[in-house]
Parts: sequence; structure tokens; C-alpha cells
Amino acid sequence: MKLFERASNEDPMVTLCRMVVETGYEDIPQETLSFAKKQILDIIGVTMGGSKMDGIREVVELVKDQGGKQESYLPFYGGKVPASMAAFAIAPMSRAMDMGDTHYEAGHGAEYSLPALLAATGLKPQVNGRDFLLAFILAQELEIRVGLGYKFKSMQLPAGSNGGHYIFGAVAAVGKLLGFPLEELVNAQGIAKMMTQPHDSSMYNEGALMIRFHHGFVAQDAINACFLTRCGITGPINEILSGQRGYYALFAKAGGVDLDVITNRLGQHWEMTRTSMKAHSACKCTHTAIDGILEQMETHHFKAEDIERIQLEVGSVNWNVVTVPMAEKWQPQTVPQCQFSLPYVLATVVHDRGIFLDAYTTEARKRTDVRNFMTKISAELDEKLPPLGTRVITYLKNGKKISGEYTVEKGHPDNPLSVEDVKNKFRKCVPYAAVPLNSQVVETVIKNVLNLDRVEDVVREIILPLVPLQSVDG
Repeated sequence: MKLFERASNEDPMVTLCRMVVETGYEDIPQETLSFAKKQILDIIGVTMGGSKMDGIREVVELVKDQGGKQESYLPFYGGKVPASMAAFAIAPMSRAMDMGDTHYEAGHGAEYSLPALLAATGLKPQVNGRDFLLAFILAQELEIRVGLGYKFKSMQLPAGSNGGHYIFGAVAAVGKLLGFPLEELVNAQGIAKMMTQPHDSSMYNEGALMIRFHHGFVAQDAINACFLTRCGITGPINEILSGQRGYYALFAKAGGVDLDVITNRLGQHWEMTRTSMKAHSACKCTHTAIDGILEQMETHHFKAEDIERIQLEVGSVNWNVVTVPMAEKWQPQTVPQCQFSLPYVLATVVHDRGIFLDAYTTEARKRTDVRNFMTKISAELDEKLPPLGTRVITYLKNGKKISGEYTVEKGHPDNPLSVEDVKNKFRKCVPYAAVPLNSQVVETVIKNVLNLDRVEDVVREIILPLVPLQSVDG
């Protein structure tokens, strides 16, 4: 197993890119390969589930209206468009239902790199499953390592000035798939550094749809950065992450930058396997509360009508993302506002014993039982809890008080979704796809993804089954 160490004072991005370029399929441990296949199935499933949510069809139509070189298929809609525009259309689908995966420190990743990869398949005559799988794994590892380097989640920097690192993983995915040598991949990352969008956290307010469409810009820019590199356009490569002008300079004053962690055991320890997958269709910051109230209801045998009130004490990330500003979180109107509202999500869970896409329809968002119950929920910050932890204190009408602290939600690396869980989640997303899919197609795609290393042609065996038949040429 290879070990990649940072040479002298080179920018850590160079070390990461060397890992991407020099790592082959045979260097990846079997458990990492298995995890990645499960993760890819998960993201394709949520991409399917989000494929006809608000704004998606309009962006697909915008992309088709642009015309251009027919390179890459659009899953669930059909037609071929330029690869970068395909990435622009596919990536928002991956985030729309907010049920993709996250890393505890690096945040979202696969929702950027996988759409970029799916789109980039149109740039080669044929892409086999091994090359696709390898590119995905290395992209995830690079993106997560960059996120670790500045403690993206735990630092909770003011003004939402974090999150620009997502593009680096998407560039790594495309560059690896296209066979970039080290010099070209580093250059593409230098160009990408100019495209970082450091205001990710600010999107969680106001209920704007940019929460999902931000992904489109990142995936599109990643492909374009690789195109520019192949055209001979040069980017700044000496200070991509480190140095006075590097990406991390934005965060150095906050004291969160750790260059050593980026390359610690690089090539031998696969941090991407510590990614968490979602069991519920809502912001990850609501999941410990969801699991907590569900456990209490099952253990103590009570229903929504038995509850007097619920008091929540939440960790710092939960507090900043799904509980403040309270005026918005307790009166959410749009789908994104509801997805990122802890009281809305929890009130829905109490009544429905879970939450999925049907909780966000126009009718569901007006439910009086949910809206009335939200007034029974209060929340406060407890900085002693883990950032994503929640203490759920439930007061019943019979005078009973039930309290529990929940820090490891379903889907967490220490409480992971099984392959069967992910397969069932995939099937559950099928009715929400923008194109009807029969059970045979669904089961074929599941089988092919979970046997990705045996797939000879990713487009033919995984993408085309998800494309409307009338739009498939040749």
C-alpha cells in the first residue's frame, strides 16, 4: 500500500494530486471499494429522487436550449448536451431532496464529484466501471482531506465564509477519469482555486434554491477547469491551499488550519469511508433529533397527541444551520426552508414516524397538525454537545418526562446504513423520478452499481437505463 508524504514545503494540493495520479485500482483496499459502490448507489438514488423537484426541470430546459456539442446524456430527461452543461444540470438533482451523504468535517462531497463524473463519461469513447470507481474514490479522499485541513464543519466561521473546497474533489474526479498527469491535474486545481465559492453556509438561510443549484456551478466549473488545462491555460500552482495567497489564508486567523492532517497516512488510511449517509430526507443537522424522538416514541409507546412539549438542546452546527434565525425556522415556507427547519422536520416526524419527500409538497407544508405542533417545540444551544448532537427532552401530558442525548444518528460511520438499507432507499426514490422506471430497470441499475468493478461501459450499463428511451440515439 502506497504512502504519499508531503515533500519539503510543497503545497499540500500537490501531494494530494500525486496521490490521485499515482494510485491505481489495485492500491485500493477491498472495504474501501465496497463502501464506494454503496455510496455511489446512494447518490444515484437521491439524484433520481430529486430529479423533478423545484427548479430542476427549468434548469434542464435552460441547458437544452443552449445547444452545443452532444457529449453527455442527461439522466431522467434525455438528450445529449456538452459535458460541462450536463454537470450543471445533474448536480442540483443530487442535492435537491437533501438526502445525500456528508462527512463529519468536510461536509457534502459526493453530490459534487459524482455528477461531475457522470457528465464526464461523455468525454471518452467508453468508461469502464473500475476507472469510474477509482476516480470517485480518489476525488472523495482529496476533497475530504482538504476539508479536514481547515476544519470546515467544526470551525463554523462567521458570515458563512467556508465551503469553497468542494470544487477540488470534482476537479480530481474529472482529471483522473481523463488521465491527467500530475502537472495537468495540479494546474487544473490551480484554476479551480480561482473558482472557489466560499459562502456555502450562507445559503442555508432565506430558503433560496441556490442550496441545490450551487452544486451545478461547482460541477460545471470543475469540468471547465480541466478543459482549460488541456487548452494550455495556466493557473497559479504554488499557493493553492497554503501560503499567503492560498485558499486556507481565508481561515488562518481563525486558527483552524492544520496542514499535517491533510497528508497524514495518505494512501494508507481512507478517510472517505468515514462518510455518513442519510436515513432521512432532511438536513443532516436534524437527524440526531429525528432518531431521538423516534426512539423515545417506540420505547415509551406514546403518540403525537400525548406530547405536551419538546425541549431540544443542540450542538453548535445544528444550532447555526437548522434553528436560527428562529423567525424563519419556526415559520418556514419554501421547500429548502422546511428541509432546514428543525421544528418543521421534528413535528412532521412525530406525526408520520419518519420524513420523506412527501413532507415537502405544497399541501404538506400547510398541514395544520404539523404547524400547530411546531409551537410546542423549543430549542437552545448547548456548546458542550458534539456539533451535530441533540438532547431531546419530551414532556408528556400525563406528567412524564423523557430525556435522552443522541450523538450517533442512523447512517453515521459508527451506525452505518447497510447495503440493503441503501438498496431500499434507492427503491423508495423511484416514484419521485422525472421519468417512470420499471422494476427491472431499477434492479438492473442496483446490480450494476454494486458490481461496478465488472461493468465494461458505465454509460451503457448505468446511465442509459435512466434515460428516456425515445431520447437515446444509436
